[in-house]
This record gives sequence, C-alpha cells and structure tokens, in this order.
Amino acid sequence: MTPGAVAERLQELGIDWVAITDHNSAGNVRVFSEVLGKYGIVVIPGIEIHTLEDVHLLAFFKSVDIAEAYSDWLNNLIPNISVDPEKFGYQLYVNDKDEFIAFEEKWLGQPANLKLKEAIRSVIEFGGFYVYSHIERKMGVIYQLGFIPMLEENNRITVEISRKESLKTYQADKRLNLIHSSDAHALQHLKPVMKVKAEGRNFNEFIKCMSDRKRVKLLWE
Repeated sequence: MTPGAVAERLQELGIDWVAITDHNSAGNVRVFSEVLGKYGIVVIPGIEIHTLEDVHLLAFFKSVDIAEAYSDWLNNLIPNISVDPEKFGYQLYVNDKDEFIAFEEKWLGQPANLKLKEAIRSVIEFGGFYVYSHIERKMGVIYQLGFIPMLEENNRITVEISRKESLKTYQADKRLNLIHSSDAHALQHLKPVMKVKAEGRNFNEFIKCMSDRKRVKLLWE
C-alpha cells in the first residue's frame, strides 16, 4: 500500500476523493496526500483511534497539519510497548518514491490511554469530525459495548457499517447517518463505496455529506 500504487489503483477505479485513517497514527498521511494529489485525488486526512474500551473511532481533520498534530498528541497516550513485527507485521513509513524509509517501533495496535468519550471530545477540540468505526464488527461500538454512547446527547451521530445486511437494522433509526468504507489494507480491497452529493471536495463539504444521509448513497458489491 505505497502512495504511487494506491494512486494508480484509485485512478483505475475512478475514485477521486478518499479519506486515509491509519490505526493510531497519521504518520503516512502527508506523503499520501501529496502523491494522490498529483493524480487529482483529494485526501481527507484522518486517524483511527483505538480507545481503552477497545472501540475504534474514526477522526477526520481539516488539514494534514492538524491530523499530524493530533497524531503527535495521541502518541503520547499510547503505552511505550514495542511491536513484534513477526506477529503483528512491520509498521512502515514511506516516501513519495514508494520507498520504505522508517519503521515505527511503538506498537500501534494497542489502545491509547483514552476513554471513548475523551477521544470524542479531543477530536472536537482539534476541530475534527468523528465517526464510529464498523459498529457491528469486532472493535466496533455495538460489538464491544452493545450501544452507541452519546446518541442521546446529539441529534445525529454518524456511524460506519460494514455489511449490507446492517442497513435493515440501523436505517430505520433517523438519528443515525450511515456510511460505508472499504477499510482497505491491501490494493485489491480498494473499491468505490459511496456516492456523495457535494459542491466541492473539501473538508466542509465532507462533513455536510457525512452528516446528511440524503447526500450519501452506499455502494455494495
């Protein structure tokens, strides 16, 4: 999943707007944004936060600078435990030539010392937008907790669903904005997952789309 290879694959698929949300880190977002931008592909920078409750939370930010600042802040809350690359794989950083230039030694697959509500507040404080990740899968809020926190405190909550069958369960709840993602960890998993009605490919329009189910059409294979 190097920038050049991803850019070429997205171009083949006709995808021109993506979000990049690596696990507990935004360390590769800048180079991907720069390379994909040369192909006319706009990147919404983000991060997938792993909370103490073992819940995954997607966080999206207005700029790469803000995403990196949040990533640095979050990194201080991640225990200093080294990754076992033979067990969990190599955590690599790349450059714009698709070369691996560094190895992250801290294990990013562990939870940060951050509760879910604290994570949500922190994203908002950084001017970001949060989405509950793959709610019905492992590490999803429904799977882990059995309910959606803060739903009663907000008029609307945006959640990501992973399965088409989940539409029947969650679409009736008008408080939920439903989105879908490829959650791709390999080139072959990249695919179009949503069509959106937007006046431009920028952060403000992104939030409008993610906050309004009328602007989003989910695509399923």
